[in-house]
Amino acid sequence: MWREFIATGLYLGRFRYAPGTVGTLLGVPLVYLLVHKWWLTLLFAPLLYWLAVWSAQYMIELTSEKDPEEVVIDEVVGYFFSFLLVEPTLKTLVVGFITFRILDIFKPYPIKLFERLPGGHGVVADDAVAGLMNAFLLYFLFN
Repeated sequence: MWREFIATGLYLGRFRYAPGTVGTLLGVPLVYLLVHKWWLTLLFAPLLYWLAVWSAQYMIELTSEKDPEEVVIDEVVGYFFSFLLVEPTLKTLVVGFITFRILDIFKPYPIKLFERLPGGHGVVADDAVAGLMNAFLLYFLFN
């Protein structure tokens, strides 16, 4: 039950339309609350990644799907990773949200390659890489 609750982003992933976008919205307050010092971001990033893989793996086993649509914790991880190099301000949160969603939807090289990883890592890693690419994009735009 807890793993499903986490994987679906507090059940936001069950939203009928654009669950990935709705799920990414959960990342906004998380980033705002936790990303104020670079070392805090580095501390929480691997913990969040592990939690996402653990819960996504459960949903894969539950649904027998390779990447269940209702799993949105991966979007939260990707959005969180987007702020490894910039501070969250209203401007960076909004621009980061838009640019992350574009990267996540279109999956330019090398993001798509990470979907091939097995199990929960395949669900989460592509979004984590999209977030890292977004982090550099935001750094370039705001520094």
